[in-house]
Amino acid sequence: MKKIALISIACSFLLGGCWDEQLYKDLTIVPLIGYEGEPGELKGYYTKLEVTNGTASYSTVEGSGVSPRETRLDANRKTGETLSVTQLQVMLLAGETVKSDVIKTFDVLFRAPTNPLSSKFVVVEGKMAPYMKKPEKVSVELPNYYIDMLEAAISFSIIPDIDIQQTAGLLFDDAIDLALPFVKMSEMTGTPEVWGVALFSGKVFTDHTLDKQESTIVQVLRKKPGKHTLFTYTWEKEDKSYPITVELATYKKKWDIRDSKIDATYKMKFGVEEFPSDHLDEDKTRKELEKFLSKELTKDFNKVIKKLQEAKSDVVGFGRNVRAFHPQLWNKGKWNDTFSELDINVKVEAEITRTGILN
Repeated sequence: MKKIALISIACSFLLGGCWDEQLYKDLTIVPLIGYEGEPGELKGYYTKLEVTNGTASYSTVEGSGVSPRETRLDANRKTGETLSVTQLQVMLLAGETVKSDVIKTFDVLFRAPTNPLSSKFVVVEGKMAPYMKKPEKVSVELPNYYIDMLEAAISFSIIPDIDIQQTAGLLFDDAIDLALPFVKMSEMTGTPEVWGVALFSGKVFTDHTLDKQESTIVQVLRKKPGKHTLFTYTWEKEDKSYPITVELATYKKKWDIRDSKIDATYKMKFGVEEFPSDHLDEDKTRKELEKFLSKELTKDFNKVIKKLQEAKSDVVGFGRNVRAFHPQLWNKGKWNDTFSELDINVKVEAEITRTGILN
């Protein structure tokens, strides 16, 4: 029996293997993809890695088809290569393309086992072709440029840190909506830049966007800011204007939900990064500044809430709390419609806890 067992174990090693094994020598790595067009009439741009005499470079090939998979097959035929998305880092989606059901259009991205779940989704303004060309002013390769740009924006709380797997989870959750990084071409430099976030309602892009400051507020409302969260205002005092920049240190949120009203209170502690007026060591000045910040932040936070309601996009996730603890409100109808009609008021209470390295 022991001999039979040993032989069986030895044979199992000979029979073992990876069902999805692919050799790199037979593939061409694609770290960056762009899609534009409408469902049934898509165009795909594939930035692929090429190695010649030990030197790596990138080029882009195009493909057309009724689905993302067919556009890649079409690109394969044009190049005579097998394009592999197993190392995909960033996927750019034209705004017009995601105005239709994202799941139906890009079903293969969420289902194919070889697709990496850590890739980033990005919505871009206008045509895709300019975003797939490396600008002369950019010193790094295009895929690395996008990754560095997104990571910096995540670090400074401008966009959410979200990948394909998390995107799919939010698209299937009827109590919270999706916000994806929104990129535009800079009019000054002619290079792609993070402008803010694109708002979704259900599974479609609403054609509503938030700028950098507004999207930073969304990350705070969601209680998922990045490493740095900065706010800059101009303080008027004694006929003079003083810029003030503060960095969020810690904060607590409290949501009071009843009937069709939500009161959201955020108690925030800040460190002062910039304040030419000085005298923050004086209690009077510090209290005046705290009052000013509380007023300005409260005003801006409520403006963002109104924009979310206009877009019927609950990217903050109020719906999750309502679904769990307030069934009567949740059952009034489709949550996106209910959310847009709620009386939502945000109050920010600012406190200065660090005034600078001198004191």
